[in-house]
Amino acid sequence: MSSPFTPPDNELEITGPSTLELLWTNHRGSLLGGIGALAALIVIVVAVLVTARATRIGSETALSTASDERGWRMVISKYPRTPASADAMLLLAASLRDAGKFEESDGLYSRFTETYPRSPLAISGLLGRASNARVTDHVDIAMNDYQQAAAGFPQSYGAPFALFNHGRLLAQQGKIEEAKRVFQTLGTQYSGSVMAQAAGVSTQATASAPQ
Repeated sequence: MSSPFTPPDNELEITGPSTLELLWTNHRGSLLGGIGALAALIVIVVAVLVTARATRIGSETALSTASDERGWRMVISKYPRTPASADAMLLLAASLRDAGKFEESDGLYSRFTETYPRSPLAISGLLGRASNARVTDHVDIAMNDYQQAAAGFPQSYGAPFALFNHGRLLAQQGKIEEAKRVFQTLGTQYSGSVMAQAAGVSTQATASAPQ
């Protein structure tokens, strides 16, 4: 006979620890280390995002206020590998060309293409070099750069332009059959472009040119 002061037998049983309690007891150090590492990673990611945003805003502001070689050089040196730096490089290269500093302009155009090979504007480096070569009467260099531009960046906005100018320079050198082939390629690959329409006119002109 049990006493009213004696609890039932089932209340004397000891309940085992839960799975979470076991994990905490046996792996407390690892869990705390993992939580600390995760917190540190979150802090790093946030810091990187904040820094990237500040860099983007700063570079865009600097570019918007730059209006000469000094300003563009500052953007390039202070904010390397940013979209603003890419724009500044093209603006500076064009300014150097206009000032007759073709060698420096060529170097900057080459640097642009090497630095931003995946940029939608990457072809602009080769097009800029080709333009410099044309102005300085280095026709062979210009044709080579146009050919490289069209072959290296076929999906770019400037590929039809490169093909058209390559064909036009060939025609000017009297290489009529080669020019026709380039214009035909332009018409086939970029049939909807303005350059393809211009190539159609040029093809007719070269067809009637004396061989």
